[in-house]
Amino acid sequence: MLILTEKPSVARDFASALGCKFRAGFYYGEAAEITNCVGHLFRLQNPEFYDAKFKSWSEIPIIPNEFGYEKNAETEEQAELVKGLLKKHRHDSILIATDADREGEIIARECLMESGITDFSRIRRFWVSQALTPEVIREGIKNARPLSEYNSLAENGFARQHSDWLVGINFTRYITVAANRKLTVGRVQTAILSAIEQRCHKIANFKSEKYFEHYADFAPETDSAKNNSFRGIYFDDEGKTSFSDNSHEALLKSDIGKQITVAEEKSEKREILAPQLYNLNAAQKDAFKFYGFSADKTLKVIQSLYEEHKCVSYPRTPSRVMGSGNVELCKKIWRELSASYARFSEIEPISDISVSNRRVFNDAKLEAHHALIPLKGIPPSASDDERKIYALILNRFMLAFAYPCVYERRSLVLSVGGHKYKVIGKKTLDAGWKYFDGESSKKETDSDESEECEQNFDGIDWNSVKISKIETKEKWTKPPKHFDEASIIAFMENPKAESEVIGKLVGLGTQATRHTFIPKLKSCGYIELEKNNILITPLGKALLNAVRASPIKTIADVSETTSWEKDLEENPSNFEMKIRDFVRQAVSRKIAIEIPRCEDEIACPKCGNAMRLGNRNWYCAGYRDGCDFKIWETVAGTKISERDVSALCSGKKTVTKKFTSKGGKEFKARLFLNEGLELKFDFDKKK
Repeated sequence: MLILTEKPSVARDFASALGCKFRAGFYYGEAAEITNCVGHLFRLQNPEFYDAKFKSWSEIPIIPNEFGYEKNAETEEQAELVKGLLKKHRHDSILIATDADREGEIIARECLMESGITDFSRIRRFWVSQALTPEVIREGIKNARPLSEYNSLAENGFARQHSDWLVGINFTRYITVAANRKLTVGRVQTAILSAIEQRCHKIANFKSEKYFEHYADFAPETDSAKNNSFRGIYFDDEGKTSFSDNSHEALLKSDIGKQITVAEEKSEKREILAPQLYNLNAAQKDAFKFYGFSADKTLKVIQSLYEEHKCVSYPRTPSRVMGSGNVELCKKIWRELSASYARFSEIEPISDISVSNRRVFNDAKLEAHHALIPLKGIPPSASDDERKIYALILNRFMLAFAYPCVYERRSLVLSVGGHKYKVIGKKTLDAGWKYFDGESSKKETDSDESEECEQNFDGIDWNSVKISKIETKEKWTKPPKHFDEASIIAFMENPKAESEVIGKLVGLGTQATRHTFIPKLKSCGYIELEKNNILITPLGKALLNAVRASPIKTIADVSETTSWEKDLEENPSNFEMKIRDFVRQAVSRKIAIEIPRCEDEIACPKCGNAMRLGNRNWYCAGYRDGCDFKIWETVAGTKISERDVSALCSGKKTVTKKFTSKGGKEFKARLFLNEGLELKFDFDKKK
């Protein structure tokens, strides 16, 4: 039997469970041979694969009847190894053990397809999302199902992959040609950019308005409760607590010293559940809140903790729960780590590590991987950043099993001189997990808590309570906040539209890709970061204006874009056909777009127009007026960066770079433009 996994670490887990040894790039034993992918070993072909004419960006639409694949250059050797083993075992039993999700299914199917395997009768699917202990692996192999039962998942995945390619390739070319400069667009990234722009627009056009709120301080006169003062807010007969003027202030001050009566009283017991285990996005949001780490940086740190130190579980997980088969694993980790970290020595008696704890152990909510958890203590060699992120993950793991915080919530309406005041307070009955609350969960609170404070009404004789003070506060309405690294991820998870659409929409991107969009938009020049705020740039606005004024405007609409996911789930085949028709019709209408020149753009040294990055070179935007100046993006085997082009066009030399001659010899030199604007080498002089 051949077993195919998605990652080297999973292949090692299978080898350990089945007693296999490593040789010649894969594992072997009496029971099986085991090999692994490294993510996607194959990718969709470039446009020119289908027709040489597609080397020209003006040639659209590009809509292949069938999509072709090629090996990823970075993993070409592994792709050949996997193909060879699949062909060797094509008439034997094959177990597909890639990740239990849509992406994992596609990774495996690409390998089968490129190996020429179309008969799935001997192929079974290992589908487990729990921690891969030897017991779980052996049980999962025993319960593996025929691969054909997952055909609908594969159809869904390929439809998404093909549709994203069709949209990205065709619409990027469409806008680029129309604007006479390279402008990248995509199904998800353009929708996110649109949300950022709408948020910035709301903030820029927000007009703050003044309003007033009136607060009363109440004080009991009995000796036993004199120190137990509390505060309430005034509301009128319509229930309003804020007012456009302060005309009530003088009237309310006449209530000072008067006896109150209790008009209404309500008391109820409430619970604040312990925060759930982390998935990747939840960890990224907290890492930004507490340490200012970008989502990309957080992922890299967790990846290091996972791959190098092996002290946390797989990072790119969408789940916040564990599988029911992981109870004993969690108990084992708990015992080992609680013994190492003194602050958790008292928490075990109030914790529930059992299959009955559905908030932690829930197979129904378990996705491709279980939640992000610590596996062992962090080694002394870890960096400060690694220690910070590990502490978040450890703290969350220890708290997640703890009992809820229980409190009594009391709300009263107090009447004085015909005026009513709302008073809310709470009394903690059992601190539960909050007694041990650490840094990682201080900001994750129950939604009701925001309006409550620890106002304890025990022992108060209400017949002795009077108003001691009236305070009127002048306040101003505030605009929404700019997106930051944490809030933009939250938006992608639940993309509430910035306009009139109400309710929850399907998420944008996935747990594994959401961290990539902000760096991508920034590298395109569409956004910039200012004190952690994500701001739209003039180029970003210009792109969106162009997209919204064109037949491809759908991709700049968050609600429309997310509805594609619903259509995809309902009927993948029909969805892909609709995308093909949409692309074909959209790019059939020729448009011209004027993109304003940005201040930081590179000026052509020949005519002064802006330099643009094309498919293979930097060219002058004035080419239609006859300017033929260009700089090839690759010179003597070395890529020329935007910084290099900027230096060259301003009459300077580039930094020293490594080049390769036609004969294959490496040499070092700097580049410069001579008087005739020809690109020349300036060789380093040997001492």
